[in-house]
Amino acid sequence: MISLFKRATAKAQPISPAPDLEAAVAHHHAGRIADAETLYRKVLAAAPDNPDALHLLGVVALQRGNAQEAVDLISQSLAHRPDDPHALNHLGEGYRLLGFLDEAKTCFEKTLALNSDYYQACNNLGNFYQVDGRLEIAMSWFQRAIEIKPNYADAHTNLGNAFQESGHAEAAIACYEKALELRPDFPEASFNLANVYKSLRRYDEAIPRYRKTLQSRPDFVEGHLALARSHQEVGEREEAIASFRTACELQPENPEARWGAVFSELTQVHGDDHAVEDYRAAFARGLRELEDWFTPERASVGFRAVGSLQPFYLAYHEENNRDLLVRYGKLCAQLGAVWQQRERLVLRDHKPNKRVRVGLVSAHVCDHSVWHALIKGWCQHLDPKLVQLDIFYLGKVVDRETEIAKTCTGRFVHGLVRPQQWAQAILAEPLDVLIYPEIGMDAMTAKLASLRLAPIQATTWGHPETSGFPTMDYYLSAADFEPEHAQANYSEKLVSLPNLGCCYHPLDTAREDISVADLGIDARKPIFICPGTPFKYGPQHDWIYTAIAGELGHCQFVFFKYPLATLAQQLTDRLSAAFSKAGLACRDYVVEVPWLPKARFNSLMRQSTAFLDTIGFSGFNTAIQAIECGLPVITREGRFLRGRLASGVLKRMTLTELIAPTEQDYVNLAVRMGRDGTYRTRAHQLITSWRNVLYGDPSPVRTLEEWLLQLRATRARATET
Repeated sequence: MISLFKRATAKAQPISPAPDLEAAVAHHHAGRIADAETLYRKVLAAAPDNPDALHLLGVVALQRGNAQEAVDLISQSLAHRPDDPHALNHLGEGYRLLGFLDEAKTCFEKTLALNSDYYQACNNLGNFYQVDGRLEIAMSWFQRAIEIKPNYADAHTNLGNAFQESGHAEAAIACYEKALELRPDFPEASFNLANVYKSLRRYDEAIPRYRKTLQSRPDFVEGHLALARSHQEVGEREEAIASFRTACELQPENPEARWGAVFSELTQVHGDDHAVEDYRAAFARGLRELEDWFTPERASVGFRAVGSLQPFYLAYHEENNRDLLVRYGKLCAQLGAVWQQRERLVLRDHKPNKRVRVGLVSAHVCDHSVWHALIKGWCQHLDPKLVQLDIFYLGKVVDRETEIAKTCTGRFVHGLVRPQQWAQAILAEPLDVLIYPEIGMDAMTAKLASLRLAPIQATTWGHPETSGFPTMDYYLSAADFEPEHAQANYSEKLVSLPNLGCCYHPLDTAREDISVADLGIDARKPIFICPGTPFKYGPQHDWIYTAIAGELGHCQFVFFKYPLATLAQQLTDRLSAAFSKAGLACRDYVVEVPWLPKARFNSLMRQSTAFLDTIGFSGFNTAIQAIECGLPVITREGRFLRGRLASGVLKRMTLTELIAPTEQDYVNLAVRMGRDGTYRTRAHQLITSWRNVLYGDPSPVRTLEEWLLQLRATRARATET
């Protein structure tokens, strides 16, 4: 606060000579804001046009967060002294707080026209360009501020923010550390440094840094929210809920705090079966409370919360989540509609195009499972004579796969920041259909999916669960994945494309041979690959591993060390308890190996006995990787799409004998695979004979084209009438 005052009084023009004004400045300089305000008002009572008193009283309003009052006062000051760069700069700060960004930019530019070395205005211009998504320009202004004043901690912090947003984490860390070196008690730099650690999943550094920030700023709501989300991401449910509730107490009308407290009820790794039921019930209660809390007045700011946390972990419960997700999706869409109307983001009618215009919105147009399973096949095989595909890439990673996508599209949009910018970019195109390959894994995707940005909107199984969003008209699934009467599992109208519903191509990973002994694995024992993330393993299935071990007597279950140590340990502790209950030592059967690059992972699979698919939430990309390596996949077919991905792959290859109808059959299959070398060899031979049917299947893409053309024709007839 005092630094803001110092900027106001470091003026080329002298303070107007008045004893009360000089006393007010002294109070202001000493941080006695109330005393300063009293005297500024006394000066204005005697001289209403005093530019210094008007300006400095405006600074007091800024310090107290009263942006509109600040703008009014400083504007009056400038009416009497229009060439005061300091007043112009503070007027710009007031406009920025009010959200009038163009007016703020004009003020900062006028300030620099009057004084090119005004480093605060350079910093403020950098902030403007960063909010506008023009990060390179923003960085140049922050660097200019630092050139003028090298010990300017604010500019170092803001430069770090720009580096962080552009994906240069280590450069951001260096900037924040420099800012903290210059100003050790700088909570913003400390908080942003914690944010970088969090983005790198270095939670052992992020969480203590958030706590340190909150020691100096216990009322810092954003700090409590970030700490809560960190606890939630590492599976510390109680700590997450407590931090969200602290934020609610500090700021009862904060929608993100309310939202987070509810969504943190869903944790990743469960201790027992009853915990799953308890957490689902707690989430359902919290969702009802949230629906009631968002009155029309609160709904006006509610869109901030959409996407901040999502009910992602519901999908790992083998239950029909449709009703819960419909309630969640309805709330998101209600908040999105209020925001969309306020922002005047209008979907305008247009005539159907010659080619079907399809927009695709995803944060995963890169080397990612969603890209490989779904998007890549569409990009490479949709007929450009029939369909123009426009991609709106929300992610930051740009790699070889991203470059492939760029060559296949009519328009490729990337690098925008705010939801307004993305919505405007999508609405600017006369799209017939807008497709979201997944809804549930990315915050910006959830925000945009809660809006109506195209006449027809659809999602699919990048996150294999109904979205629940009333803004989604269709769900694109696959015939080999769905059970009978599957429509009951979806809020959207279900469209089942043929076979696997995608045109998949093998990864063609470079071969790299490794020694399993180097990983602590005994090659003389049956090796079962268990590649799922910790939250894919439900406690109700722990007995399966002890049953297989008890039958075989000797074998190894190879799990992979998850980067989040807390979650990994929770699963390890639970498995240890299950083996102990069965009279077995977990260490004799369970081997934890590091997370392996694809080439090394494939080498391990080529030397293994079988791939044990996760039950309830199956693998797709990993199952196909196993098939590529000739490794038999053992799966139990689930009740829902998400539990039938590997079984769909096996059905496509006519290898239904590897699909277990029950958990006990799953155990029996694994035991037979571990004991019977002849059976194992036969399974390997069948896989290598049939796996080519999985690759390059054009029928799902051709059917998708037909569906898109039919939608356009139906819409054209409706337009004519």
